[in-house]
Amino acid sequence: MTSATSAILVFALCLLVLAPLAVLGYRQTRRAAAATDPDVGSNFLAGMALLFGVLASPVGILFSHLSLRQIAQTGASGAGIATAGFYISYTLTVLQLALLLGIALSR
Repeated sequence: MTSATSAILVFALCLLVLAPLAVLGYRQTRRAAAATDPDVGSNFLAGMALLFGVLASPVGILFSHLSLRQIAQTGASGAGIATAGFYISYTLTVLQLALLLGIALSR
């Protein structure tokens, strides 16, 4: 197996792992938006999801899923921030994987 083939297989495997998580997260965003109560305080992890979505996108994925789940359970505000962190995290993670694939294929 050549290095190009193995790089493509690793990229495909990463996407196969991320796809079900993204579907789960999309469902979580809808539940969190429906459960948001402005009278309840803001969710701390929602801000962390947005921050780490930009700085370290795989960690942002984790924080966004955790914050969306907490918001859906408690009704805290911050669903919009957590949703933004969710989309930014996944977008940047896929772009980083594509960049790594491009680097691996150019060698």
